[in-house]
Amino acid sequence: MKQRTASQKRLLIIAFCALILLLGLLVWQGVRRGDAARVGIPHSVSAAGAAMLLQSPGAQYSCVVGSTAQALAEALEKGDLDAALLPADLALSLTGVRIRAAVGYAPLVILSDDPEIRSLQDLEGRALTLDESLQNTREDRALRALLRAAEVRCAIAYGPAGDPFACSLDTAAGLDTPICFSLSKAWRQNLSSLPPAGLCLAVREDYLAQAGTDFAAFERALKSAMSYAADKRKKTVAMTAAAGLAPDEDTADRLYPFCDFVYLTGAELNAALQAGK
Repeated sequence: MKQRTASQKRLLIIAFCALILLLGLLVWQGVRRGDAARVGIPHSVSAAGAAMLLQSPGAQYSCVVGSTAQALAEALEKGDLDAALLPADLALSLTGVRIRAAVGYAPLVILSDDPEIRSLQDLEGRALTLDESLQNTREDRALRALLRAAEVRCAIAYGPAGDPFACSLDTAAGLDTPICFSLSKAWRQNLSSLPPAGLCLAVREDYLAQAGTDFAAFERALKSAMSYAADKRKKTVAMTAAAGLAPDEDTADRLYPFCDFVYLTGAELNAALQAGK
């Protein structure tokens, strides 16, 4: 048998080292999958910005859709989840939890068949019905604060759908009434501050203390997903419907313009959290 040349020996050594490196990488990825951040996503149109994470899971995180925001909050408190996207008021009410980001503004929209209602000022002198499930919520407080600041006189009553009607995006998904404008749009047009926070990324403090790079990878992925959703309407609409966050693609597309795909941290996060108090 012929003796191997020096060049052949070097190639064998390089191939052996590459195999060891590949095996090590596979083991490392396996460990990271075992330590993946467990993140809850609400069954809501407001979570459309996170749809890409549900369709394309990563090695450092796994995302699940919860039946309700309250169910996600309970799972978070029990330690069954490491983090969850929760409405701001609910996230702020939890103990042992830190809010790391806001990924949208308060998802309140105004519906009406009246073509003359297209802005906040068009509500002057009218009676507005607010979905009774939103009484004493952040959306309720923000709407009243906005009307006062804009000096728009509008009587608010609570009840089932009226005309005009103020409700969440999820309620609007089940109604055929045209959406006139959103609270966040009116807030930006009439006030010089950020609109109130909507969904927030709430994380268990005990998890954060030992999370390391896995959770940082999820935060980067979530921020990228928001940017992607803001730029790719057609694909985001398809993923939102496929993930079950909207009843179908037509509904997801109708509501897309009223979703706020933002990622707020630091001073912006604090400002958005304060706006709805």
